[in-house]
Amino acid sequence: MTKLVFWLFSHNLTNTGAPLVLASIVRELVSFGRLKQLKLVSWGGLHDRRHSQLQHQLAAEGVAVQVLDPQQLAQSPRPGDRVLLNSLALPELVLDQALSWLEQGLVPRLDWYAHEGDPWVWLPGSQWPQRLQRCLQNGGLQLRVPSARTLEIYGEWLGGVSPGLSVQAPRLELPDPLPQVPARDPGVLKLQLTGMAGCGQKGHLWVLRWLEQALAQRPQGSAGLRDLQLQFIGLETGTYAAFSRELIRRGEALLGSCFSWVEHGSREQALAAMAGADFALSCSLSETFSLVAAEAMALGQPLLRNRTGGWQEQLQQGITGFDLGEPGPELRAEQVQLLQQLRDPQWLPAQQLDAMGQQARERARSFQQLRYSPWLLGGEQL
Repeated sequence: MTKLVFWLFSHNLTNTGAPLVLASIVRELVSFGRLKQLKLVSWGGLHDRRHSQLQHQLAAEGVAVQVLDPQQLAQSPRPGDRVLLNSLALPELVLDQALSWLEQGLVPRLDWYAHEGDPWVWLPGSQWPQRLQRCLQNGGLQLRVPSARTLEIYGEWLGGVSPGLSVQAPRLELPDPLPQVPARDPGVLKLQLTGMAGCGQKGHLWVLRWLEQALAQRPQGSAGLRDLQLQFIGLETGTYAAFSRELIRRGEALLGSCFSWVEHGSREQALAAMAGADFALSCSLSETFSLVAAEAMALGQPLLRNRTGGWQEQLQQGITGFDLGEPGPELRAEQVQLLQQLRDPQWLPAQQLDAMGQQARERARSFQQLRYSPWLLGGEQL
């Protein structure tokens, strides 16, 4: 008897975010002996053909990979096959086709990993949440989101939480060995923010204003306080990267030699740069989990984190980091006060900072132990 096929649909196969999570899912399913049943389809088109490292890696591991253009449709599955959608960013016609397969009974179940925190942007109009809610209530759709905060957002968008909607945090996968963590400088508080500048959504400008206000109150060299150092890791370069250049200009004007930056490069380069900090910053306007924050935790860095997705899972106040409150561009007095307290070695002794780093490592280990197979395989036979 021919075994059923598990179709895995991706919006692209670049070495970023959701595609890397899908690669992790693929490798876990392969570890359960499902290699010959997996067919990976990406709608990355020309972009995938130019940036092909991940697809070639998976193909070399024996995974069947097909790259389609955005206007193309996938071949229809056989009755009983399974389908996983790995993003809301898939072409709308592909999403409509997959839901139709479920509604027509061609597939017994449709799995969907929604990595995005703003579903109404990707699926505008009332027809999408209504359709998804019907499929969830009928039991055929299994919709997963990366964090408890994101679950709240989807529950509101869908008009209620259904049993088929739940949290599946992404697994943290790390190179072995991790970069060596240097000894702390007791007179300095080193902060790092890792992420491309984009259009400002990661909070780089907010961080600079935060430090600027703190230093206006208590400048570098103030008696009894640690000096501040800041590093931006992963900034874009090139003729188009005007925002990155402005961030660098402002950072150097504010901090001089206490500001540094690293251009966007490999993950290994980013991790090596991250390793030298005392705290990792997570102050985006929007996140659904933030794997880069989890990576920093694995390096022994407590977080200075706002309440975007992943906040409940990652942050234990005063244990794995400190709470920056709700996300937003405004700067609040209590946030500046927190930074001044962190500079004070009486308020935050080196021993407490070391203990928090160890707690962050322990929490990161729990993310490394996460598995996708209980969701995707459960008790079913493929």
